[in-house]
Amino acid sequence: MWNLQEYRIASSPAEAVALMRKGPGKGAYIAGGTDMLLEHPACDFVVDVNNAGIGDIARTPGGDLFLGAAATLQGLVDNNFVREFAGGAISKSASQCGNRPVRSTATVGGNLCNALPSADMAPVLLALDATCYIADEDCQESLPLTDFFVGPRMTVLEDRLLVGVALPGECAGWRCAAHKLTRTAEDISLVQVAVSLGMDDGKIQEARIALGAVSPVPMRAVLAETMLAGQEITAVTPDVLRDVATIAAGECDPLDDHRASAEYRRDMVNVLTRRLITRILTDDGDNMEGGAA
Repeated sequence: MWNLQEYRIASSPAEAVALMRKGPGKGAYIAGGTDMLLEHPACDFVVDVNNAGIGDIARTPGGDLFLGAAATLQGLVDNNFVREFAGGAISKSASQCGNRPVRSTATVGGNLCNALPSADMAPVLLALDATCYIADEDCQESLPLTDFFVGPRMTVLEDRLLVGVALPGECAGWRCAAHKLTRTAEDISLVQVAVSLGMDDGKIQEARIALGAVSPVPMRAVLAETMLAGQEITAVTPDVLRDVATIAAGECDPLDDHRASAEYRRDMVNVLTRRLITRILTDDGDNMEGGAA
């Protein structure tokens, strides 16, 4: 039974952190609360951040895309700014997170702050160079999403609050594709891969390959990215694709469990990485979306 003693409502990020630190006992932030309904956290009070001003989705004057931590996943699906960014890869990934009632409640921040290795939104955001904005009582700091996860169900936050994530404007024109491999459409992921390429003058100027559910935390396959970046598009032969995908598979550290073997997960990283790069280089973008397989 969830022995909740107090429900606190914050009107700003600073107040949310202050209420969290006020005590007594252990607290937890809540927005959508979808995971809390499934597994009650060991806490004495919660701090509701829905009225803390962190639910906006907006484009900045510089062209960056800001996703507030309390924005719902369905909001990512429906928002025109998100649907236009990087070919709509973020919206398409969000559309594959559970069913619509879940997406209408679940939030960006909750998906990331739970810090599951299979966090649905992490790979596509990692592949688009997301930056996290974190609030304390009297200041705010930013750091790359690559540094946000420190272990399974562990982040750098401690008692601070994730305000949101920003995607740099230069990524808006990148080609991005993501796929999550699941047993059923609403099951948690067995393997996740997201690839984004920044291309200009017939060359791959930037390459990002992000993986989920195949290591203790969502990760980037940096060595594979390095091999792909700088290549002339016409030079990306099947042999090059095979090598890049093999390197990406070698960088992950999947578990053996009742849902899939480590060998299978590693093999599927190889397959999906190769397929997604090929799709980006050859398709018109209409088919670049995640899904169950």
